[in-house]
Amino acid sequence: MNPEAKGGVTAYLEYLLAMAFASGLHYLPPMLAYPAGEGLGALAYRLDRRHRVIAQENLRRAFGDQLSDAAIDRLARSTFVNLGRTLVETCKIPKINRDNFERFVRIEGYEHFKRAKDRGKGVIYITAHLGSWEVLPVVSALMGEPLSIVARPLDNPYLDRAINGLRARFGTRVFPKKRAMPTLLRALHRGESIGILIDQNITWKEGVFVDFFGLPACTALAPALLALRTDASVLPVAIFRNGRDRHTIVVGEEISLIRTGRLKADLVANTAAFTGAIEAFVRREPAQWLWIHRRWKTQPLPTRHQMEGATCVGPVNVA
Repeated sequence: MNPEAKGGVTAYLEYLLAMAFASGLHYLPPMLAYPAGEGLGALAYRLDRRHRVIAQENLRRAFGDQLSDAAIDRLARSTFVNLGRTLVETCKIPKINRDNFERFVRIEGYEHFKRAKDRGKGVIYITAHLGSWEVLPVVSALMGEPLSIVARPLDNPYLDRAINGLRARFGTRVFPKKRAMPTLLRALHRGESIGILIDQNITWKEGVFVDFFGLPACTALAPALLALRTDASVLPVAIFRNGRDRHTIVVGEEISLIRTGRLKADLVANTAAFTGAIEAFVRREPAQWLWIHRRWKTQPLPTRHQMEGATCVGPVNVA
């Protein structure tokens, strides 16, 4: 591989260092790898002031007077430690196979998926950066249901190729966000399943404002638009960590679509329902969510659209 062909020498060296570190975690036995990951997370909490402050501010926004400052600090630290554990589990994805995944992952609500799948209209999994989220599409593929998923390309092209290689094990298909909509639409028309993370901030041109922990959060409209166009079933799903190296995948009940014939209003109403399901997951295990992300960064513009409870939507075409 020519390191100057794409990304440059610096990016390639960064990739080599990251892969060496990942290989170390991959080969360490769990009794050593998990303490290492947790220690890295705790160290990052102490050293990474910027993301520590973001986590603390987000937790105060979400929980207000419900939690003391000490409790906020403990939850913020737990978020970093959880990321350390998630790093370990992501590095160990190559060890997961059809013979062993059921030893450390159990499924709740599989009947909801089965019922939705039997409709034959495709299934949209809406999910979040909870627990060990990179394990979720791998397990789905091992259970015979490979997903088409959307991922923002990493700035480092070598690392991007490596992480997508992990995600694509056993048939998962990964598409960059900018070109994903037509592909996802076709997958749903074929009765396939797709997965979309909807818990991150998005620009006002690509989302709708709905409540998340009682605050307006600009949220991806793509799942609602795809569901309205295809009549696919929408299922909330999350993976929760139960101690070290044990996980529970929770598949929620299908969320009934709201159809009034007014597209913008329907996008807002359905996205609000989807986000409510994600919020319930986060409230279940707040220490396992990605609080270091600036979820409420985009705010409504002070225009009549905000007054009407309208959207942050620009022109959308997925035909």
